[in-house]
Amino acid sequence: MKETMHDCYLSQFNCMKNILVNKQDILKEFVDFYITTMPDRIYLLGSGTSYNACTVAAPFMEKTLDVEVTPVVPSAMGKLYGKKPLVIVVSQSGRSTNTINAINKINETGASVVTLTDPKDTPVGNMGDLSVHLAADNESVGPRTRGYTSTILTLYLMALEAGLICGTIEEADYDKAMASYNETIDNGEKYFKACQDFYDLNLENLRKARKFIFVGKGTAAKVAEESALKVLETLCYPAIGYEYEEFLHGPVCCADEELALFLSLSCDEDKGRMLKTADIIGNITRNCYIVTHDPSVKGDKVLILPSTEPSYSSAFTNILFGQLISARLTEDLARTRHPGVKNIFDNMGTKISVNATNERR
Repeated sequence: MKETMHDCYLSQFNCMKNILVNKQDILKEFVDFYITTMPDRIYLLGSGTSYNACTVAAPFMEKTLDVEVTPVVPSAMGKLYGKKPLVIVVSQSGRSTNTINAINKINETGASVVTLTDPKDTPVGNMGDLSVHLAADNESVGPRTRGYTSTILTLYLMALEAGLICGTIEEADYDKAMASYNETIDNGEKYFKACQDFYDLNLENLRKARKFIFVGKGTAAKVAEESALKVLETLCYPAIGYEYEEFLHGPVCCADEELALFLSLSCDEDKGRMLKTADIIGNITRNCYIVTHDPSVKGDKVLILPSTEPSYSSAFTNILFGQLISARLTEDLARTRHPGVKNIFDNMGTKISVNATNERR
């Protein structure tokens, strides 16, 4: 049976478990390569969901490796800074033409290039100095779910494994991260059930939403952008992700009865302000929701996804409800894309076709 987006969504934690179990085999060559090159600047290159995953991973990698890490889309790839820059190229399909064009330009500079694709043997995967397997189980559905979480986890692990050998992190920090990932995976079914129950509880209101805004701080703001992308790709309704304070400086003006707002509650000084924001907007729309790791926050519009170490694993849980409504609400509303959209993918050459890839071999 053909894999659905919901199937991919439900398989994420199993996929992450497989990556953790096999991390030594997946990353040994990368760690050796990193130690040999010792880059003084890292760029993470990707498009769409791959880019969104890079924006989540970049701050963690920078802190872990003690090297500046910059996410960038292929079309905006400019001058590479640093005496020994490393470009890590992420392309789940390995066939994105803008990524291929960017690598060709990067190769002219002599910078080191590591590719991350699924499978390894792809046009993009074969263009770097080293190819790392993005073990996302060959996700066949266009709107990526497990590819997103698999990319983040793989990039996290690349930093942790290299950082441990290079001495930029302590073994205790490494162990804490691994424990957090394993705990998140072990609680995966609980997270899925919490999201599904929350979806069922609020479905009648969600059916009436015609625009979606996802808001958070730090990592949650970056995850919000991926949640919005999923809604755009599936429900085909206007959607956007925002940093909380930026949301208050303009976008909040669009609040009305058709808005669905999802606030990822922070644990810092803005927690109270975010709760107040939810109260105010909750008087405008029935679709005002809070997503939190704090079990003390109560309410039928509050989705609780508890975590003991959210700083390590929040991206893997905060993304879940955005993915779920994209998969399920699209089906429940029988939403389909305009038939003309297919012509964009067919005629704009954004990816090398599978047939063309096979012909090159």
